[in-house]
Amino acid sequence: MDPSRSSRFARLSPAAANVAWHASRLLSAWSSHRSRPSPTWAPGPLPKSHERTAPPLGLPRRTQSLCPQCNREAVNAVLAGARTVAEFREDPGLIEAHIVEESGRVVMRKDCARHGSYEDVLSTDPAFFRRMESLYVGHDFTCTDDEAVHNHGAASIETGRGLALIVDLTNRCNLKCSPCFMDANHAPYVHELSMDHVKRIFERARSFKPQREFNILFAGGEPTIAQNFLDAVSYAWSAGFKRICVVTNGIRLGQEDDFAARMRAAGVHQVYLQLDGTSNEAHRYRGAANLFDVKRRALENIARAGMMANLQVAVMKSVNNDSVGDVVRFAVENINKVRSVLFQPIMFAGRDALVSDDDRRARRYTLADVAHDLRGQTTAFEWLPLRDWFPTSAYSVFANLFDNMHPESAIGSIYSDVHPGRGVFSPLLVNQKTKQAVPIASFVNVDRLLRDVTAIADDGGAAALMKARLALSVARNFDARRAPAGITLASLWPILERLDIRYKSDAPNWSEQDNMDAEWRLLIVAASWFQDLFGYDLSTERMDATPVATVEGEIAFSAYNAAGWRQIVEHQHQTASLAEWHQHHGRHRIYAHGKLIPMTPTVEAGQRTTA
Repeated sequence: MDPSRSSRFARLSPAAANVAWHASRLLSAWSSHRSRPSPTWAPGPLPKSHERTAPPLGLPRRTQSLCPQCNREAVNAVLAGARTVAEFREDPGLIEAHIVEESGRVVMRKDCARHGSYEDVLSTDPAFFRRMESLYVGHDFTCTDDEAVHNHGAASIETGRGLALIVDLTNRCNLKCSPCFMDANHAPYVHELSMDHVKRIFERARSFKPQREFNILFAGGEPTIAQNFLDAVSYAWSAGFKRICVVTNGIRLGQEDDFAARMRAAGVHQVYLQLDGTSNEAHRYRGAANLFDVKRRALENIARAGMMANLQVAVMKSVNNDSVGDVVRFAVENINKVRSVLFQPIMFAGRDALVSDDDRRARRYTLADVAHDLRGQTTAFEWLPLRDWFPTSAYSVFANLFDNMHPESAIGSIYSDVHPGRGVFSPLLVNQKTKQAVPIASFVNVDRLLRDVTAIADDGGAAALMKARLALSVARNFDARRAPAGITLASLWPILERLDIRYKSDAPNWSEQDNMDAEWRLLIVAASWFQDLFGYDLSTERMDATPVATVEGEIAFSAYNAAGWRQIVEHQHQTASLAEWHQHHGRHRIYAHGKLIPMTPTVEAGQRTTA
């Protein structure tokens, strides 16, 4: 925004903006007969909000689920050759489940005729649960021409392009953590994608509609020890994917000072750095004695290479949930290096699939628990669970607005169609100089802003008109009396304008711009709770926004990691037995049993020996 326009915007009072907003609605209603845009990337015209569908919501309700024991038996039968993959697709252990509120909780109950009853907690705060569902935006387009990508029975993805595409390069890892949802280093074989597999995965990623922006997350195992890691990144970049990220424990980035720069040169945009607390003790359960020290150095190297980090935190009750506030404070103190914090409540899969009922109840941690623990552990932020948290899908109102403003774009904006019971976020503004942090909803009526943005997209019109109406909405929802010192309408607007960069990567020098912000920086604190077999809801899988890309198509994350598809895919497409791999490639180093991680590599990364 140019200075003169910024000055006029800053002088606009909420009352005047409110009057102008309602006048603009009347003007838009007069021209509401116009046809809807039909972008080339979409399978049809952009829908209005009332035309979008939704998964089953509300309490009580029924859904389709899985019996944990029936599912394990079905998977083992496929691995033993007693059952075909087609038969597994048809019935991976399907049963009906009921989701109800009782005794201050939201729970799932299901009964299997062979294996008895199961109960699991979905929320410890029904009011929080209901609020997230009430703010759900609606499904993205139904997928078309996706038969070769989504063919996984009852768990097949049906809508949207997704927020991220996870590419697991290897099942090898240089740690031996517990928990580990993929049970890395325990299989009797190595599963590592070849470059032919990588190329096929990215070809299929562009083979169906809708075609939107999405993040590529190279993961594993530990992706940085995969033999073709940098080659895979370079290929993704050359194929036109710009939002390339790496999900890593940070060991190689901490050991090799130039490795972050090499990643950046290959095409990596940002890093998801696993972080479970702010001390070595908080990470000790992962097996290494000095893991936090290594991660701090990794963070410095990531920033030095011109990238931002997203802190990814696995959380378990009674293990490290007392550290969630420390992690956010660490992010605030390092706001020049950190873009977001992503809490991931434990999913009992992989190494924890056979958890006992008592242990599961003791360690179960919900999205509401994240919000309430952060309120209690960060009192200076004045975080309120029922004011400051929103479903991840709320991002999508801006995606829909930008798509309506720019229907000529070759690709759609990121559309975060995450089930409201599985993904939430809270936006904070952080001053990079003073480290002051405040929830945006403490001085902006975000609920009404979201409704306004939805109305602007529904009403349509010229891009300039929609942008002007967005400015009016921001002005009428901004409360200067509650805003922190230094935040004015004039300073808030550029932050919102930059959302366009976060949703679309077609601007020149996009990556550099996306990793830079003004004095006040937007810090997204989010929580993503992936399903395990105990609270498994198939309606959530069919709209999964973080699928895993495999040689067998794109599979919903929880279907892959909790419901058996990982074991089946990796078993059928294993690269070599462990003995064969070790004979040809040597053993990679695994840091376990309290070992110290050396701060410099002792052997070439792909040829380390087990510690």
